[in-house]
Amino acid sequence: MTSLRCEATRWALDDDDDFYPGWVEVRLTDAHGRQWVFFDKPPIFGGGDALSPGAAYPIAVTIGCAILSRTSDPDGSEVVTISTGGRPEAAEGDQSEFDVRPDQLVEP
Repeated sequence: MTSLRCEATRWALDDDDDFYPGWVEVRLTDAHGRQWVFFDKPPIFGGGDALSPGAAYPIAVTIGCAILSRTSDPDGSEVVTISTGGRPEAAEGDQSEFDVRPDQLVEP
């Protein structure tokens, strides 16, 4: 499965919260320089035990994705349109498709 490189930026719940395994905030900067924020449980981001309330953020993580298409921008740089399949969901709504740079992907 293809994965998208992102960055976990903070533990999203206070230490007093009783949620297990907790929630983290993850950021993605797309191929157009726009930043997207996701919130979900650590296993969704492949961070394992590294994602915890006491961790030193930022931490490199990944999101599973599917490649939808490959195109070029006006400068001739490759742009890859991917889908996260709605999990995790971007904090700004139901956005699940993003344009990213090829170097942001980990392909099998």
